[in-house]
Amino acid sequence: MSQTNIQIDPLSTSCVLKYLGLAIDEIKLVRSIDSLTEQVRMSSAARIEPGRKNYLISELRFLSKRLNSLREKANVN
Repeated sequence: MSQTNIQIDPLSTSCVLKYLGLAIDEIKLVRSIDSLTEQVRMSSAARIEPGRKNYLISELRFLSKRLNSLREKANVN
C-alpha cells in the first residue's frame, strides 16, 4: 500500500478562507435585508407608526449599501 503525501498550498487556503468569510457576511446581510423587507411589507397591513417604518426603510438602504460594498470587495479580489 502506498502513502500519498498531500500538501496544502497556504496561499490558496488563505484565499478560500477569505472568500468563505465574505460569503458568510453576505448571507448574514441578505437574511437581515429579507427580514426587514418583510417587516416593511407587514407594516403596511399592521399600520405601524410612520417613524418606525421610516427607520426600517433607512436600515434597508444602509444594509443594501453594505451588501453592494461587500460584493464589490469580493469581485476586486
